[in-house]
Amino acid sequence: MKRLILIEDDKDARDMVVFTFENNGFEVIKAEKEITVDEIIALNPHIIVIGYQLKGMAGNDICKKLKANDKSNPIPVILYSSTVETAKIAPGNSADGYLGKPLELDDLVWLVHRISLNNR
Repeated sequence: MKRLILIEDDKDARDMVVFTFENNGFEVIKAEKEITVDEIIALNPHIIVIGYQLKGMAGNDICKKLKANDKSNPIPVILYSSTVETAKIAPGNSADGYLGKPLELDDLVWLVHRISLNNR
């Protein structure tokens, strides 16, 4: 079973994404706030999905930290947002995938499958 870490502070969005991925065969580890790079490495995920707009720290900043670390760099990261367009999410980030509004969960599942199958 593929292990996915979801970093999302909006409970409704988190619950919806968790439900979707659990029903698509993923083990989902939820994080409501920033999770340290060391914690992520210890969890050994196959992929990380991060909400772009988080309270306290932007999802793209978390992505940059993960991609700057040699141990977490190989883990694929997807940034997503239901309120920001993909063209605004993608520039200057090192995520492996981006998905913006209009956010369709089927598209997010497809992107996660495509990226996670190409890694690990």
